[in-house]
Amino acid sequence: MNGTIGPVIRIENMSKVYRMGEVTVTALKDVSLELYPDQVTIILGPSGCGKTTLLNQIGGIDTPTSGRLWVDGHQVQSLNQRQLTRYRQKNIGFIFQFFNLIPNLTARENIEFVLEYIMDISGREAHRRSQELLTKVGLGERGDHYPYQLSGGEQQRVSIARALSKEPKILLADEPTGELDYTTGKMILSLLTSFACDGRAVLIVTHNKELAKIGNRVLYLKDGRVVREVKDQVPTPVERLEW
Repeated sequence: MNGTIGPVIRIENMSKVYRMGEVTVTALKDVSLELYPDQVTIILGPSGCGKTTLLNQIGGIDTPTSGRLWVDGHQVQSLNQRQLTRYRQKNIGFIFQFFNLIPNLTARENIEFVLEYIMDISGREAHRRSQELLTKVGLGERGDHYPYQLSGGEQQRVSIARALSKEPKILLADEPTGELDYTTGKMILSLLTSFACDGRAVLIVTHNKELAKIGNRVLYLKDGRVVREVKDQVPTPVERLEW
């Protein structure tokens, strides 16, 4: 990490408590972390430890019960609903385990939808950008295919291209290789690490200990708490991973 570059995301003592009738579930407890541009951060932990809850807080999908979240020095909790929507549009790119593509739209149209209706970009420019993004993830010839006509790895690459269409500062990936075979999973991880080299902060949550090796920083989450943190790790090249 370049010491002159500050964190793009800073979380301080964040907790999330869900109340369902008389039952109280603490999903996150006093979590603090920082995300830096040019870095891959890994959140590692078993199912139910709070990984996805943490992603939802960073992404502005949910709000914490307590604690603070800053983006570029601005506190997210101070934003109104319209500003929060703009925050998600401008700063965050989501990559989901189950792809979340719109089934009745082609690969290109899935990306154009975001560009036109969320980013308010003209149809012609949206078409140009979507084709450019598909080419970037190696799917330049597959834009007219529907999700059911694509393999799992191809669908995930469309999902990545869609996330990149907003030119986000932060990429959030929720178990991005969970539904993929070994070879395809490595290809997806190579793409994600390359985006960190482009100046983005990349956060990957996973239960796979082997994937933690590709991170510059690794936080181990258990029962909603950070129980261990590794900083300034030398990442293992993706091609050397085994799982």
